[in-house]
Amino acid sequence: MNPKDILYSLPTLSKDIPGIEEGSTKPGQQVLELHEDDWRQIELVAHTLEASIENELRAVALIHQKHRQSAGFNAIHLRKEVPSPLAGTWLTLDELRKHLGETASWLDGVSFQGVAGLVAGGFAVKQPSGLTLYGLQRGGRVQVLALRSPKGLTGAEGDIRLVAEFATRHQLYLVDWCRVDQFPPTAEYFQEWLSGRS
Repeated sequence: MNPKDILYSLPTLSKDIPGIEEGSTKPGQQVLELHEDDWRQIELVAHTLEASIENELRAVALIHQKHRQSAGFNAIHLRKEVPSPLAGTWLTLDELRKHLGETASWLDGVSFQGVAGLVAGGFAVKQPSGLTLYGLQRGGRVQVLALRSPKGLTGAEGDIRLVAEFATRHQLYLVDWCRVDQFPPTAEYFQEWLSGRS
């Protein structure tokens, strides 16, 4: 097959894919399993990185405008400008745990499809609606905080409100890279994002 004929299913990917914890294994554990391509496609980003966010979104928009072909894209944008999406913030896993409350279900970690081990420093928590937050932490400090929303998600208004409150406290934008969307940290805008995915 001619490489020029290959189509990508997504317009963008994160350049920063985390490593796997040596000696870890996911069988028998409750984990969030992702395709590597889905890593950090919807995430919370510090407002101080707004210029970098806008640069990356412009690049993804160009892929949509100039490289869409039928069901895919003949080019892809590799995001490099936001390697540390929570730079300048001080979020802890304990704070997130307290904020989400007892109805949230904390999983044993994050894994990638086709990989036996767990993402090093990975964590994941599922809210009652099925809306899931995941990311990376080091020494209890959150370094990446991303969202995964199942198809046809319903009844998540309360869950997304909790996420919005947390984002407002820390001034974090909700960025949906593939959809070229950026939302300020308010419940109203986060609900707008959620309604667009249902």
